[in-house]
Amino acid sequence: MKNTVSLILNRRIAFVLCALLPMFAAAATLPDAPHVVVAAHGEVEALPDIARLQLQISETRNTAVDAKNRVDERTARVLTAMREQGIPESDIRASQIRVYPDYEWQDGKRLLRGQRVERSVDVTLTDLSRYGALLDGLVQAGITELGNVSFDLSNRDALMAQAVQAAIADANAQAATLAAGFGRKVAGVYHIDQGGNGPIQQERMVMMDAKMSAAPMLLGNETVSADLNVVFLLK
Repeated sequence: MKNTVSLILNRRIAFVLCALLPMFAAAATLPDAPHVVVAAHGEVEALPDIARLQLQISETRNTAVDAKNRVDERTARVLTAMREQGIPESDIRASQIRVYPDYEWQDGKRLLRGQRVERSVDVTLTDLSRYGALLDGLVQAGITELGNVSFDLSNRDALMAQAVQAAIADANAQAATLAAGFGRKVAGVYHIDQGGNGPIQQERMVMMDAKMSAAPMLLGNETVSADLNVVFLLK
């Protein structure tokens, strides 16, 4: 019985200590002098200007040699379609070929379908006006399905810098308002913690057909945000 009570007490003590850890961590960054702590936020919106496409080319045949030959042929057509759209080699990445047995289950038995060969090709498109033409070229090259298609921002660093400046302005404004409300003035900054996020990528699976270029591409603005926790000294 004594051991059970001791175990319960130890667990409660451990739980209390874990709950207090964030408070201890925050207290370590607080000065003994008069101060105010503010949580500030800044954000910038922008329209994505980059697309990243992930293609997987695969074939299952009786022999690995036959499957590889077909994958090589399709890969060559895909690369040609990308080059015809002016995509530089540096924006195209083709993976190593993977070869493995391809099985299926029938009536509770595992049957060998053949040898499967796979190869993935990733491409970064920096001119979204060529997006539809690129998809048309991929359809003609024999690609019927894309993996993830993500849209991103090419100038994320500059946008993040703008978001940080907006957060700084927000922090200064909050600190000045709070200090004035209590008859104080801001004397300086004691501590800063920064957080935030890059642009959230829009990812989607794309089923491709011969009319891809006629379909409009609808993109919404992405938000780049920065968060600051600032400790200001007061006078």
